[in-house]
Amino acid sequence: MNLLIDIFLVASIAVTAYLGWKAGLTRSFFAVLAGFLSIFAANKYPYHDGINIYLVFIITALFVMMAGGFILRIVHFFYMNIVDKTGGAVLSVLVWLVVCVNVVVPTLTHGTHALDGTTHTLYKTISRSMQTNIPLFKDYVPAQLEQKALETRRKEDKVKSVK
Repeated sequence: MNLLIDIFLVASIAVTAYLGWKAGLTRSFFAVLAGFLSIFAANKYPYHDGINIYLVFIITALFVMMAGGFILRIVHFFYMNIVDKTGGAVLSVLVWLVVCVNVVVPTLTHGTHALDGTTHTLYKTISRSMQTNIPLFKDYVPAQLEQKALETRRKEDKVKSVK
């Protein structure tokens, strides 16, 4: 099972790097920025009646994407395409590693013995390195996993009390 997790991790990193390369750093950054700013502007808009909030969201997203298109033209003008594409690939791989190692793999393997046994796997090496070098992730447990762990512990306690 550890080999399957490592194969999944390597394959997903390769796909993510390719998608990040195709999109580039500038386009990816402004797409995410458009989403955050649109949500922020729509929440701050005082008149939430009817279609107003949706129009604020769409108009904000369009303005941010237009600014991103302008910056992308500047990047192309200065022949920085390779830097943009490499930055997009690196950023997407880093974000995917954080999400995959801390959320996806623990969620998919919760309640199984998939992560028991050998410690010489790619997943465990990345996870151990990330949790020792980035203090933010040291005590991080996704809420869904925490709920599942509590439910499992309750069930085990009930079984023990019945015996």
